[in-house]
Amino acid sequence: MLLNFNALYLEGLLLGMGLFAAPGPKDTLVIRQGVGRGPIWAVVAICVLADVLLIAVGVAGLGSLLGSRPGVVALLLLSGAAYLLWFGGQRLLACLRNQSMPNTQGGHSQRGLLRTALVLGFANPYAWLDTVVLIGSIGAAKPTGQQALFASGAMTASLVWFVILALGCQRLTRLFQAPVVWRWLDAGVAVLMVYLAGMLITDSVGVFQQVIGVRL
Repeated sequence: MLLNFNALYLEGLLLGMGLFAAPGPKDTLVIRQGVGRGPIWAVVAICVLADVLLIAVGVAGLGSLLGSRPGVVALLLLSGAAYLLWFGGQRLLACLRNQSMPNTQGGHSQRGLLRTALVLGFANPYAWLDTVVLIGSIGAAKPTGQQALFASGAMTASLVWFVILALGCQRLTRLFQAPVVWRWLDAGVAVLMVYLAGMLITDSVGVFQQVIGVRL
């Protein structure tokens, strides 16, 4: 029984770590706050809370429902790609305009930062793909008595990943004292977002082909 408990929890933990370790908009926000000495732990709390709630919703059944509707999944993939392209475009513009270095002074900017974290956490199609569709569909397929253990492992992965990311980035503060380094970071983020968007578009084409094949 104990072995089964450990196996279920470990399965969720490893799956979560594998998915969350792939950089996305939330990770970028945490990195920017970490190296810029911004209010990073509030951002981390929002990112983890969003993952926990979306994983819970996915394992509760929404992930399985979406998994049985490939057309919806394909649209979600395209939405995620569009979101990543928009996010990457914003970072590229900041780089070109020499506006990459964050300004963490003042309460208004911090409130705006937290609103951004909420949007990236809950209204980001890319996050939904990881938590609701992938983790949720796998968790929902398990017997009812095993779903909570699997989900708790995946939730722990989110907490561990963002804490490690935040602590690691805080050690790079001195490196990011120069504006040019921030511009290089934004340029790298823009390239990464385009690459990830391309992967999602490729996946969506494959799903659409499956849908068309089934209908034919």
